[in-house]
Amino acid sequence: MYYVLLAAGLSSRFGSNKLLADICGRPLVRASAEAGLASGLPLAVVTGNDRDAVLRALDGLEFHEVENHEYRSGLSSSVRAAIISLRDQADALEFSPADMPLIPPPVPRLLAAIREDSSAPLIAPRYRGTRGHPVLLGRELYEDARSFVSGDHGLSGFMELRRNLLLEVDVDSPGVVLDVDSPEDLERLRAIGCPGAGSRNP
Repeated sequence: MYYVLLAAGLSSRFGSNKLLADICGRPLVRASAEAGLASGLPLAVVTGNDRDAVLRALDGLEFHEVENHEYRSGLSSSVRAAIISLRDQADALEFSPADMPLIPPPVPRLLAAIREDSSAPLIAPRYRGTRGHPVLLGRELYEDARSFVSGDHGLSGFMELRRNLLLEVDVDSPGVVLDVDSPEDLERLRAIGCPGAGSRNP
């Protein structure tokens, strides 16, 4: 299983590459990558926009790079690139946008444990009724998802299509629904606290 960080996007709503913006002394993408690594799962990072700068921000971290040459076509292209690159190596993939540094490490571990115990093919955390990330996609749905996803919607539409297979797990972690679309969002995350400062239970 891989924790897949989707870090190829254009950040069009932010005004610059948000993944390189500072949060508590680190680039946002690095904070998200460190949170993923803290889960104990191997990390894969999908790169594209500003690839060299993103890789510099991740210098020293252990991860498998998936380069997405089609990143301008939207988030779905990164999902497809990860599936194509990792499908023979992993029974499941946990997808997370790289602008969500407050996902606590116990959440990816929880999804992985549920997958191991139940073989559920599609799992997502839910916080106070709102579905969050990461989203676990089992091998049996790789090709189905790859053929369905399009544009900038990632796996959201696919989860609705396969809602009968989706297991939503309630967690007490607001970080699973907190992302960065604007500079104001980044300021809100900074106000909440530094990523990695703790590892609360899900």
